[in-house]
Amino acid sequence: MLRNYIKTTLRHLWRQRLFTILNVLGLAIGISASWIIYRMVDYEFSFDKGQPDSEQIFQIVSRASSSDGTEGGFAGVSKGLLSPLLNDISGLKAVVPMYYRYSETVTINKDQEKPLSFDNPEKQVGTLSSYFEMIPYKWLAGNSKTALDAPNKVVLTQKRAQRYFPDTPVQSALGKTIIYNDTLSVVVSGIVADLEYPSSFDAQEFFAISSQDLISDDWDEKNSDNLLYIKLANGGTPNAVLQQLNTINESYNKKNFEKYNYRTWYDALSLVDKHFAVEYGSNTRTANKKVLYGLIGIAVFLIALACINYINLSTAQIPQRAKEIGIRKTLGSTPAMLINRFLGETLTITLLAILLSFLFSFFAFRLFSDFIPEGMQDFVNYKGMIVFGVLLISIVTILSGIYPAWLITRVQTVNVLKGQVEKTNGGIRFNLRKCLIVFQFVVAQVFIISAVIIGQQLRYSLNKDFGFNHEAVLTIDVPFKIHINEEFKGRLSVLKQELEKHPEITAIALGELPMSDNMMATILTYQSDTGRIQQQVMFKNIDTDYIDLYNIPLLAGRNLQKSDTTREYIINEVALKAFGFPTPESAIGKQLTNYNDKNLPITGVVRDFHEFSLKSGIEPAAFISEKNNFRTLNIKLPSSQPDQWGKAIQVIETEWKKIYPGVPFEYKFYDETIASLYQQEQNTSKLVGAATGVTIFISCLGLFGLATLTAFQRTKEIGIRKVLGATVTGIVKILSKDFVKLVLIAIVIASPIAWWAMNQWLQDFAYRVQIQWWMFVMAGIIAVFIALLTVSSQALKAAIANPVDSLRDE
Repeated sequence: MLRNYIKTTLRHLWRQRLFTILNVLGLAIGISASWIIYRMVDYEFSFDKGQPDSEQIFQIVSRASSSDGTEGGFAGVSKGLLSPLLNDISGLKAVVPMYYRYSETVTINKDQEKPLSFDNPEKQVGTLSSYFEMIPYKWLAGNSKTALDAPNKVVLTQKRAQRYFPDTPVQSALGKTIIYNDTLSVVVSGIVADLEYPSSFDAQEFFAISSQDLISDDWDEKNSDNLLYIKLANGGTPNAVLQQLNTINESYNKKNFEKYNYRTWYDALSLVDKHFAVEYGSNTRTANKKVLYGLIGIAVFLIALACINYINLSTAQIPQRAKEIGIRKTLGSTPAMLINRFLGETLTITLLAILLSFLFSFFAFRLFSDFIPEGMQDFVNYKGMIVFGVLLISIVTILSGIYPAWLITRVQTVNVLKGQVEKTNGGIRFNLRKCLIVFQFVVAQVFIISAVIIGQQLRYSLNKDFGFNHEAVLTIDVPFKIHINEEFKGRLSVLKQELEKHPEITAIALGELPMSDNMMATILTYQSDTGRIQQQVMFKNIDTDYIDLYNIPLLAGRNLQKSDTTREYIINEVALKAFGFPTPESAIGKQLTNYNDKNLPITGVVRDFHEFSLKSGIEPAAFISEKNNFRTLNIKLPSSQPDQWGKAIQVIETEWKKIYPGVPFEYKFYDETIASLYQQEQNTSKLVGAATGVTIFISCLGLFGLATLTAFQRTKEIGIRKVLGATVTGIVKILSKDFVKLVLIAIVIASPIAWWAMNQWLQDFAYRVQIQWWMFVMAGIIAVFIALLTVSSQALKAAIANPVDSLRDE
C-alpha cells in the first residue's frame, strides 16, 4: 500500500513537472533564507549561555552627562576603580580587570630553524587569576593558581598555542619562551582549552596585570581598552556595589564636576545583556537586537511567501486534476484520504526543497559572507538545528498543503463526470488566491520602495556637500608603532617636503581627516560679559596647508601658525554660536580656556563642515596645530588628470620607502574612507536588495500559477473571441488587466507601510532625503512591469492558440 502510494505520488509530480519544479524552487528559496537567518540568530542569542552564574556577573561601565544634558555610555573605566573594588567594597566574590594590550611583534625561536614571527597579534589582556575563577576554562597545561603569579608569564588558549607552536603537543608548549616586541621575554605558564560556546570573553593571551595598575589612583582617564568585571557574592546586589563605588568616584572628581559642569558615574551591565549592549561594545563584538528581530521578520515573510506561492500553484492545478479527484471519490476515497494524499505530495515536495536549499545555502553563505557573524560557521547547535528543521518541515507542509487539500475535498463528482470542470470548486470562488497574490506583492512592493529610498539616501550621503573638497585626495596613515618610535620622529615632515618637489602632486598637508568616525574632544570655557560659557569642542590637529588643500573657507581671521603644542584655535560656525559670538569677526582674538586652565586665542573662523557621517549633526569643532602628533598625510592629486594618478602614486611610494624603509606602503583614496562610514547602510542596502529579488521571484511564481489557471479556465472564451475577430493584442490585454489590478491594489496597501518603515529608518540620519511621491511611482512601475512580464507568456500562449483545438468538443 505504502509502495503504491509513493509510486503514484512520484508519477503525479513527474507528470506535472513544470509545477513541481516551480513549487520546489519557491520553497527551497524560502527555506534556505530561513535556515541562514536561523543560524545567525541562534548564534547571536547563544552568546554567554554556557557561562555559569551569568546572572551574577556584571561589567562595570562608565556613564557621563554634559552641561547641555547630553548623556552617554562608555565601556572603558578609570584604572583607579580597581583598587577600591579589590580592597574597600563589599558584596563581591570576584573582581576581574581586562586591560587590553597590544604588541607589534611576537617571535618564537626554534632550535636550528628560522624563528617564527607574527605581527600585531590581537586579543591580549592583562588580568588577575580571578579571571580563570569566573570563566570556566579547562586547563590543558598549568594551573590557575600559579599561572599569573609573576610578570614574565603568559597563558595561551589552545587556538593561540597551536598558532605559535604548530605541530607541538600542548604539554610540550608549556615553559616555552615567547619574545614580544623583540625585547620582552615571557614564559608560557598555562594553556587553556577554547571555550565551547560563543562568549563575550574572547581573549587569547593572558598576562599578569602590572603592580602599577593594581594601585593606580587615576580616576580621570577612561580608556576603551580598560574593561572591568565583577561577580557578586551570595546576597550581593549590583546597586549596593554601585552605591559604594560612585560615592568614591564623587569624592575623587567633585572639584572637576563643579568646575566643568559635568558628571560621570558607573553602572553595572549584566553579562546576560552584554552581547546586545551596542553602546558598550569596546573590544568585544556585539549584536543589535532590532536587526536580529528584523531578520526574523524577513525569514517569516519569505517562508510565508513561499507557502503562498505553493498554495497558488497547487490550487491552479485543481481543475486539471478534477477528473482524477472525481474518480477517486467515486471509488470510495474519503475526504480524509484525499487530504492525506495531498499532504503527502506536499511533504515530498518540501523534502525535495530541503535538499535543494542545502545547495542554495552553500552559495548564499559565500555570496553574503559580509553579513555572516565571525565565528558562526564554527558554532554548531545540533539539537537546535534538528528541532528547527523538523518544525520547518512541519510548518511548511501544513501551511502549504492544508488549504489546497481541503479545496480538493470540495470537488463535486457529479459535475466532473458531466464535464463541467469549471464548477468543480463547489461554488467557492478563488478570491483567497487573489488575496494571497496581493499579499505577496504588498511585501514585494514594500521591499522595492525600501530599496529605492535606501539607495537615494546612500547617494545623498556620498554626494552631499560636506563643506570641504575631497575629490582626488589620497591619504596615508603612519602606523602607530612607527609614530611612537623615536627613530622615525619628524620623518613625516621630511616626507612632505620631499613630495612637494614633484609636479605630479598638487598639494600636501598633514592632519586628521576632516570627516571620520574618530575625534578627540575636550571642554573649552569662554568668559563672556554675561557669564561663563562651557562647551565640548571636537579637536582636529592640522598644519598650515590643510585648509587650502581641502578648500575649507576661512570666514574671518588667519590660518594657524606652525607649533609643537596647541597655542591658538580656529573654530567653526557651530562653535561660534555656542560661545555666543554674533559674527566671525567678533570672535577673533577672544580667549578660550582649556582643561589645563590655559587661555588661548581664537585666530580664525571657518565655515561649518561635517566631522562625522550624516547620521550626526555638525558639532562645535576647532583646528589646532601640534607638529609632533601628525600621523596622516593628505595628498591632493590633479583632479582633471586621473590618468596621471598612477604615476603620482609611484612617486609617493618611492619617496615613502626612502623615508620609511621596511615599512609597508598603504594608501587610500579619501572617497573610499568616506564610503566606509556608511558600511552598515551599504550592507542594509544589499540585504534589502537580496530580499527584494527573492520576494519578487517568489511572488512571480505565484502570479505565473494564477495566470496559468486563468488561461486554462478561459480557453473556450478565448477561442470564441478569436473566431469573432479578436486580435492577439486584445486578448493579451483582457487576460492581463486583472493581474494589473491585483498589483495596483498591492501598491496602494504597501505604500503607507513602506513610508512609515522608511521614515523610521531615516530618523537615524541628521541629514536625510525627503520621501517623495516619485519614489512610490517608480516602485509601482517596476512592480507592474515585472507582473506583466510574468503573465505575458501565458497570456500570449493562450492568445495565439488555434481556436479549433479549444472548441472541438463543443
